[in-house]
Amino acid sequence: MAEIGRFFDGPAYGAQAHAEFYTNFLSTGFFWGLDVTANNTLEVTVASGAAFLEGHEYRNTESLNLEHNIADSANDRIDRVVIRLDNTPEAERPLRAMVRSGVPNSNPEPPELVRNDAIYEISLAQVLVEAGKSFIEQYQITDERGDIDLCGRVSEPAVLTDQISDIDIKRPTTRASQYVRGHSVFYVGPGNSEVLQEWLDSFGFDPSSVGRNLSQIRVYVETNAQRNDTGIQTVTIFDWSQQYDYKIYGKFSRTSNSTLEAPTDWGSWHEIVLVAEEGENANGRYMRYTNGWQECYWEREISGTTDSHGAIYRSAGIEWRFPQTFSTERPASASVITSGASRWGDVSSVPTSDELYFRVFSAVQLDEPVTVLLKAEGRWRP
Repeated sequence: MAEIGRFFDGPAYGAQAHAEFYTNFLSTGFFWGLDVTANNTLEVTVASGAAFLEGHEYRNTESLNLEHNIADSANDRIDRVVIRLDNTPEAERPLRAMVRSGVPNSNPEPPELVRNDAIYEISLAQVLVEAGKSFIEQYQITDERGDIDLCGRVSEPAVLTDQISDIDIKRPTTRASQYVRGHSVFYVGPGNSEVLQEWLDSFGFDPSSVGRNLSQIRVYVETNAQRNDTGIQTVTIFDWSQQYDYKIYGKFSRTSNSTLEAPTDWGSWHEIVLVAEEGENANGRYMRYTNGWQECYWEREISGTTDSHGAIYRSAGIEWRFPQTFSTERPASASVITSGASRWGDVSSVPTSDELYFRVFSAVQLDEPVTVLLKAEGRWRP
């Protein structure tokens, strides 16, 4: 049959018809829960939760204990805790959680997931069964729910109770094809300090440059990706504290585009420059940007150019203390603009990180006041 139309009153539709329909907009994976924990016996516990396999829902309503085979006396073994969809006629239950045992070996590998026309498995966790050991501890369990090739989050779920959690977190080296297809988000905090540091290192951000430390910084990662390593990713660095107004310290974006079968890495980061802080005080106004650049401005009226200095006249030397200091020994540049065609201004000494001196000059003696606009720019953080 080349064309199919459903669902209508009258015909009876079986489970397979509904499963095919659901796969149009829900990918195989887990919705929530189903984490695997040790009991210090040969049993592990699968928490309550839900998953979706090839159009069929799996739901576990309470903690479920699964038992592993006894350990080999000489070699380690790696088992997998899986959810199995089994459409074969002899299947006792078409959808269930189970333990898939590996093979003892000096260099053990987990069992391959079964994925064919009749059976489809997703992996919740690997379990290392150590040689000669009669119980399993938590360190022997490796969570695999976050690996999109083995399990992954359902890409378009309607209800989630733990959308952003440790298993959703990716490293900056993770390619676009390893993300959920379409739109996904997660944030990284001090609970994953190693991964957080990797993200900050990838675009060269040091929390101490803004007077904070790693525990006070969060990274929010937003990704739109396809399975062929094509995607766009934006990362926002922000302060966790309401006291600091959840200040944004930086925003970066990168893309990946693949037209080949070979894996493609992300391109370089490009900074999206935002205003990090702005304000005004008696010394003028300032703007600080997320890329570390600072601009200071001051407009004031001074007395005329009455002091004779050779063939020209000048004002007294005037101090300008910047409204915010610069992080370097002096600003990168400073300028003085004056009103009137016959006057000009200039910096009269080498600026420091917090002040400069300037004068206004004229070709003839002028007694009337002059308006001066000063600008200094440079870095407010390394």
